[in-house]
Amino acid sequence: MAETSITTLWPWKVRELAEKESDDGVFKMLRSDVTRFLTTILIGTTVVNIGATALVTDAATAIFGEAGVTAATGVMTVAILLLTEITPKSIAVHNATEVARFVVRPVAWLSVVLYPVGRVVTYLSMGMLKMLGLKGRSEPYVTEDELKLMLRGAELSGAIEEEEQDMIENVLEIKDTHVREVMTPLVDVVAIDVSGNLVDFHEFWVTHQYSRVPVFEQRVDNIVGIAYAMDLLDYVQKGELLESTTVGDMAHKPAYFVPDSMSVWNLLREFRIRKVHMAVVLNEYGGTVGIVTLEDVVEEIVGEIFDENDSKEEIEKKTGYIVMRAEGIYDVDANTSIDQLSEDLNVKMPEGHQYETVSGFVCEAFGYIPRTGETIKVVLEKEPQEDEDEDEHAEGKSDRQETKGKASTIQT
Repeated sequence: MAETSITTLWPWKVRELAEKESDDGVFKMLRSDVTRFLTTILIGTTVVNIGATALVTDAATAIFGEAGVTAATGVMTVAILLLTEITPKSIAVHNATEVARFVVRPVAWLSVVLYPVGRVVTYLSMGMLKMLGLKGRSEPYVTEDELKLMLRGAELSGAIEEEEQDMIENVLEIKDTHVREVMTPLVDVVAIDVSGNLVDFHEFWVTHQYSRVPVFEQRVDNIVGIAYAMDLLDYVQKGELLESTTVGDMAHKPAYFVPDSMSVWNLLREFRIRKVHMAVVLNEYGGTVGIVTLEDVVEEIVGEIFDENDSKEEIEKKTGYIVMRAEGIYDVDANTSIDQLSEDLNVKMPEGHQYETVSGFVCEAFGYIPRTGETIKVVLEKEPQEDEDEDEHAEGKSDRQETKGKASTIQT
């Protein structure tokens, strides 16, 4: 019971309980050296079980003779399973905090008595771990997978909402997300010429209403700075000559450049340090491939953000869309991410791909840029469902086996 209650408690739970206690609290004692407590419990349990078995066997032999050995073995097996294993551990699993609070202090006292034996056992155990190439830890830790598992459990129990779980998991994942996965590609970038005057900028802003606009020189992929709509308003309020002032005069130069391989987590940190909200994204050859904003980073955590000025076309371009026209027939926007396609249609995409959107997937499938109306067949395997029960899982497996090998038709 004592061992189960201690091992059942998550390390973060022990830390939380310890912080609420006084200096001599039981969970502070437990947190200080978990290995000592577990060693003491295992030694005590082993000694008691062996000693009790020996005494019962001796008594049974004295009464029943040689048959007493068999009787004692059967009785002690049932007794140990029921009284020291199944029943106590079931109680400890469901009441880990209360049981641990009750047993930790007595175990601490017992560890003083068994200290010499415990030290020898611990030394031998550490030696075996070293021989196996493993390292012992006196303080356990929570892995990212364990944290996600706890989040799913909290969501299923109703402690947190599904949206909250998704946001926390998104925070954990952005360190592994690259800038190229969240940026606006160059083909969709709206920019203004550095040689244009502020009247041009004002007309541009009335049409697009972006607070920050990339400024290019000669070519749109040669971005030299960022123009702020707020600066334009300052010029208007001060009565400056809008026709004689160029966009280049008011642009913030140079623009902040980042590699497309940079993690979104590092980008967020750089945004905070540099106090900027927009960066120009370069590929490994130094060519401009897009722009990324603070809003793009935030959307990786909370989901897509729209305002009252976003048109239907802009929303579809930003999020992509998947519309079922008939059974097994879908209209899919080329900008739809591969992850979204895989999730919404429950299909497994080919591994090791180098594309991020449906457009890239289609081009790789064709081997060239297809013309409108061209079709091609590809094989996509269905993904297993995580939340289905055994019957549904069996049915889903059967469906996947039937689907595997069947081709899906893509029409451009």
